[in-house]
Amino acid sequence: MHFYFLILLSLVQYKLLISADDLGKVVISPNKSLYQLDKSGASILLIEKKEIEESPSTTISGLLQEYGGFSVATKGNKGSDSSYFNRGLARKYIKVLVDGMDLSDITSTQEEPTYIDDISRNNIGTIEILNGSQGTMYGGDAIGGVISINSNKATKLGLTQENTLQGGSYGTINNSHLFKFLNNRVNFALTVDSERSTGYSSFIDTGLSPFEKDGYYLYGGSLVSDFKVNQNLKINLNARSYYKYNEFDDNYSFPGDSLYHYRYDKSKALLLSAVYSKNNLSHKLTFQPTYTNRINVSNYGRYEYDGRKNKFEYLLTTRLWKIDTLLGIDYLKKSADMTGTLADQTIHSFFSELQIKPTVNTNIDISGRREYDDNYGQFDTGRIQINHNPYKSIILRSSIGTGYRTPTPYELYSAYGNTNLQPETSLTYDLGGELNFFLDSSNLYLGVFETKVEDIITYASSKYRQTSSNLKSNGLELRLKSKIYHNISTGLNFTKTNAKENDGDNIVLVPKDKVLFFLNLKPLNDITINTSYQFQNKARDTKYNELPVYKSLNIYTSYAIENNAKAFFKIENLLDRENIVNRGGGTSENLGYKSPDRSIYLGIKFTN
Repeated sequence: MHFYFLILLSLVQYKLLISADDLGKVVISPNKSLYQLDKSGASILLIEKKEIEESPSTTISGLLQEYGGFSVATKGNKGSDSSYFNRGLARKYIKVLVDGMDLSDITSTQEEPTYIDDISRNNIGTIEILNGSQGTMYGGDAIGGVISINSNKATKLGLTQENTLQGGSYGTINNSHLFKFLNNRVNFALTVDSERSTGYSSFIDTGLSPFEKDGYYLYGGSLVSDFKVNQNLKINLNARSYYKYNEFDDNYSFPGDSLYHYRYDKSKALLLSAVYSKNNLSHKLTFQPTYTNRINVSNYGRYEYDGRKNKFEYLLTTRLWKIDTLLGIDYLKKSADMTGTLADQTIHSFFSELQIKPTVNTNIDISGRREYDDNYGQFDTGRIQINHNPYKSIILRSSIGTGYRTPTPYELYSAYGNTNLQPETSLTYDLGGELNFFLDSSNLYLGVFETKVEDIITYASSKYRQTSSNLKSNGLELRLKSKIYHNISTGLNFTKTNAKENDGDNIVLVPKDKVLFFLNLKPLNDITINTSYQFQNKARDTKYNELPVYKSLNIYTSYAIENNAKAFFKIENLLDRENIVNRGGGTSENLGYKSPDRSIYLGIKFTN
């Protein structure tokens, strides 16, 4: 019934069809090829360079928290490993790609997370958030969607560079250099980043014990490049590497002694692809190796984890009988070394997508995937997406899709592992509408969603186990943007999420209500002022106790010194609230982790 309802709602105004204008915004992530945003049936958030650069947030997770149903529960300083959720689903269900590369840590406990705050936000061009199940295009671990982070590329001919220097609270110093080059055959961007902080103690101070600061440092670099060999052949080479050290507090370190609780992370990734296009055919062959290394040190010992992934993918796109067709084959090899325990997994898949246009204003995408896993055998997933423009200013979107998550190497082969585990499976519905009004100066999106995950893998009695339980996350999203005047814009993002397990317990750390209000001003041509106020409530800690209400007022201000330079000023948590965002320590003295107090940052950016 859900399926027929989605189709009926999308086609109900068939007789009113008129030609829709091309809105011009293009994304890559939904089907791994160029795709018009206004033609997609999926719920997609495109965060553009200007929004990223002028956000008050200093981290990727903080930036994402300003949009849609994305929420974060930090565990300390900026260098710490944050828990993050999308529409109530934890990060183990979210696939993150950085310039097309999968940097996830396959050795992490019960999940394969990407440590998104290890990615500098200084040189990000766009971020695409794909909501709903994306398993047909991206395989497992995409039940809760895909986040695609894309670096800046050159847009001006010749050699240009950008330099950003920022410093502020907690002894934080951030430095970034970007070199870009563009001519008629080559486009490349090379980035070098570094950041240090003396940090702060993430525990709520009870006055019972002295707390120490938890610092970190992070160094990294990236390359994105395109080489046009001839009019038919293009080569793409991307690379990324970073090294991080951070001290941390956890449930076992209270009141927190960094001499015994610290961590080293390394990540290296490469993506090499060749695209050959001629007439009505396009072939794309991609090779992507990734290596991660994590060393945890605590009073319990030193533990080292190595993860390797090698992926090959072939895509064929063409147009047959006025139907855009994509066919794909991929091969993925995972190898994990968890302090001497070895684990391998091999997956190969066949997938396809058909983009059908039954009427001038209706687009239907149908996709399917068959996956063969050497541990679990065969899986099938499918998805249908419908986009309909009954009027010039209205877009209706709907989708339904299945997904899955295979057990991680840690869940299978660690000291707590269980080799009898089977994959979790999911079903996702998404329905929404978008309206442009007041001469396109305002935009309203309203949508509802639901995801149900079955055969949940849990940790109980010192072992990972499969249960017959399920979790369900459903809710509502509302996003409103309005340009009141040529130099004033405002908006509101509201998400209500009901995320529960089948025993009735709320999924921990997920806020039920999340509201973000923003007001952006440009009083003079050279001055920009952006403010945002975030409110969220009814989140529960790991002991299922309700966390306090979270409130934060943030400000970004910039002044253009010349055409090629600007100074900026950021304040996070202007009201200096002690926001508790995570809790559940081993003693009654441990009141939980808090987000930073009032934080002030000054910076300058040069472009030439």
